[in-house]
This record gives sequence, C-alpha cells and structure tokens, in this order.
Amino acid sequence: MKARFAVLVVAATCFTALGLAHEHEPLESLDAEVSEWVAGSLPEWLEVLARPFSWLGGWIGITALTVAAAVLLVRERSRLDLEFLLAAVVGSQIAVALLKAWIDRARPDVGSAVPLPESAAFPSGHATAGVAALGAFAVLASERLHDPRARLRLWVGIALVGLAVGLSRVALNVHFVTDVLAGWCFGLAWLAACLLLRERFRGSG
Repeated sequence: MKARFAVLVVAATCFTALGLAHEHEPLESLDAEVSEWVAGSLPEWLEVLARPFSWLGGWIGITALTVAAAVLLVRERSRLDLEFLLAAVVGSQIAVALLKAWIDRARPDVGSAVPLPESAAFPSGHATAGVAALGAFAVLASERLHDPRARLRLWVGIALVGLAVGLSRVALNVHFVTDVLAGWCFGLAWLAACLLLRERFRGSG
C-alpha cells in the first residue's frame, strides 16, 4: 500500500508540474518544435504505424476491451474487480474531460494526419487510457496468471502498448508532447488511487 501511495503522490506531483509549466519555457518551445518536425519530417511509415495504436487507445478500442473484461468479471461474480475496472476506465476519462474543459489548451495547428478532435488537448485522454485502462486490465489479468514469467511478459507488453498509444498521438500531431506526458502521469495517479481504494474495500470486506 505504501508503494502505491508513493506512486500516486509522485505521479500527481508530476502532472501538476506539467500543468503549471507546459506554457512556459523550455516546455513551450519543445512542444512547438516537435509538432513542427512531425508535420514536416515524420516518416510516412511511422504515421501508418501510429494509427492502430491511436485507435486502440480511443473510445472504440477501450470500450470494446472494457466490455469484454466486464463480461468475464460478471461471469466470475467478481463485483469488486468490476467496480475497480469501471472506476479506472470510466472514471479516468470523466476526470480527463473535466480537466480538458478547465485547462482548455488548443491542439497543434501546424498540420495533423487526422481530423483534430473538438476537445481540448491537455491532458491526452489516449495517454491516460494507455496507463489507467490498460493498467487495470493488466492488474486483473496478472492476478489470474500463475506463471511469474507470464505475468512479466504481460506487464512488459502492456507497458509497451501504453507507451505506443501515447506516442501515436504525437505522431499524428493531435497532441503536444506535454499533453501526452501529463496523460501518462494522470493515468498512473488515477490507477494507483483505484488500486488503493480496491485494497481498502477488500480489507474492510
């Protein structure tokens, strides 16, 4: 529990720091330079590679995975795990939507490979889902695996996919780098908070 609380504090602190600093130097210049490079110099194969990961981290991909996982948990009658899953997935996206509306940061305007979403940029909902949602799936799946090597492979795979989901949004030029970094931090903080709550309810139950 102490480790999860420490992760929550560190991730939330990093998210707050990014929220305060993303419009100031050197982060402002970093965002602009990366966005301009992506618009003018990103190899086409990277753009093609980014699209499926962007789709996976979007509402269609995450909803499909969540529904599939929820059905399995209902069949197992794992109510607490189902509540944990919904809190991690749905709760994080509701929180991101509120943060986007509050911070109201514009998206990159130098050219995007896909139509720009109407929502604000900061933090990235895809990057948040890549940690909070996929992380919740990994937690539940790893608890049902008995082979330590299988659990390790699962976590490495999920980490790489979560990384790719966030980077895909930069590659498609619909998010700045700091939007994605903030999304990862927020997703990690949210996941840690959900794990702490699940542990508390499990203990009280």
